[in-house]
Amino acid sequence: MAITIYYHEQKILVDYSQFPTNALAHLIFTHSELPPRPLCTGIGKCGRCKIKFINNIPELTELEKKLLSEEEQKNNIRLACKHPLIDNTIFEIFDDLQKNSTQLELNIENLHSLTHCNLFIDLGTTSIQWEVRNETNSYAKGQILNPQMIAGADVMARLYYVNFIEKTEKSLLQRLVIDYIKKLVTALKTKNIIIDEISIGANPAMTAIFLGKESKGLMQAPYQLLNKGNNYTKLENLPPIYTPPQISAFIGADACAGFAFVLAHYPELQNFILADLGTNGEFIFYNKKQNFAASIPLGPALEGVGMRCGGAVHNKGENIILNFHLSPLGLSYTCKGTPQFICGAAYLNLINILLSVQLIDRQGFFITSNSPLAQKIQKQIKTINNEKRLYITETLYICAEDIENILKVKAAFSSAIEIFMEKNTIENFFLSGSLSQYIPLETLENLGFLPKTNKNKTKILGNTSLQGLIELKNNPQLITQLIDNINKIQLIDLTNQEEYNTRYIENMHF
Repeated sequence: MAITIYYHEQKILVDYSQFPTNALAHLIFTHSELPPRPLCTGIGKCGRCKIKFINNIPELTELEKKLLSEEEQKNNIRLACKHPLIDNTIFEIFDDLQKNSTQLELNIENLHSLTHCNLFIDLGTTSIQWEVRNETNSYAKGQILNPQMIAGADVMARLYYVNFIEKTEKSLLQRLVIDYIKKLVTALKTKNIIIDEISIGANPAMTAIFLGKESKGLMQAPYQLLNKGNNYTKLENLPPIYTPPQISAFIGADACAGFAFVLAHYPELQNFILADLGTNGEFIFYNKKQNFAASIPLGPALEGVGMRCGGAVHNKGENIILNFHLSPLGLSYTCKGTPQFICGAAYLNLINILLSVQLIDRQGFFITSNSPLAQKIQKQIKTINNEKRLYITETLYICAEDIENILKVKAAFSSAIEIFMEKNTIENFFLSGSLSQYIPLETLENLGFLPKTNKNKTKILGNTSLQGLIELKNNPQLITQLIDNINKIQLIDLTNQEEYNTRYIENMHF
């Protein structure tokens, strides 16, 4: 049982008789000779897993009729996620996907003598960020897309892949991350940097998969967190790996590291709320008497994943639109190199601009505007396959489905914030997550993520998971303070509250 893949000038024969799933896209993007790329997890959202069938040409699905151009359809282009494995099939893979380069570029000269450091890693669902430092100096930083995205863009897809598709003792998803860290540690050693210890910040599912721990309890109610964190693990020949405390099945070491960062840098505050903007939204409310915590699913749209032309920022941020601007000439953008994707923060900025010139209404629908500036942009709107698209370049566009994806995230996030603020006096509002540092507060306020009156007491902190890991290492007493505050936390299950569900529907507007 085999298929033949043409990729660049390679002809690859793949035996899939032992492959654990019949999903064509999974086989392609987990094959060792093909670099893993982040997709929308095979749910047909991004339309990027395009392959050209040479034989066994399948019928077009309704989704493909919508996402593929007429020329692509005629040329036997199909989406790999929509068709099963069929013996002796031959097809060609294109390079119009966002590649995930794991090539290490350490912009440091060889140190004159051996220097002992620690490696701090924020193992996010979408991206991996890391920093190498000792108590006094930072020597290197980096960021890549998480190669585990071949199994899905959210944690539930990853857990399902590990527990029901692979069902092996050592998961490919664990191997992908371990191999990258090994490569990093080895490369640092050539620069005379010796890693003594590794600190990992991740959500509970990502932590369990990376450490090779039992994770079925994180998949369905009643959710069970077996690993409470604040411990060391030894994996293969890597240095000892420290995991900070974890609170619940959905509030993990990354959120706790962020909590520690705020406690260390703002010890004078009587109360605050820390809200993380990521694939999940985590909220920790702190005061001197009682702490509360909650988590809600947001999905990967804010990081550009699953959007039609979206992509996550990684490496040097090349070939991805990072921001949009409005000028008397119309719409412009910021991009290093030729734009191939649009990042999540840029989508938010674009939607905010379209609202300001009244080309979309508060429900996210395209509308007609009479202002001269809006009419310039309006010329870029085309109707393709019965849907309106605002084209930024010849190939990049935003459509109603993209706007709806962002709107769902906004409704979820703002509903949680409203419930917290009505039941508690909040004097300080901290936004964390690497995404937050790219979005102006004015944009978040205008889109409805934040209440109108809270901009002045809101601070954007960036990646507090990574910064918190560093704080915990440099200040051992902070771990005791963190655990004391975690013990005072009362968990709130927002998604099962009727009030939250009602507010979510009411907040489905910008």
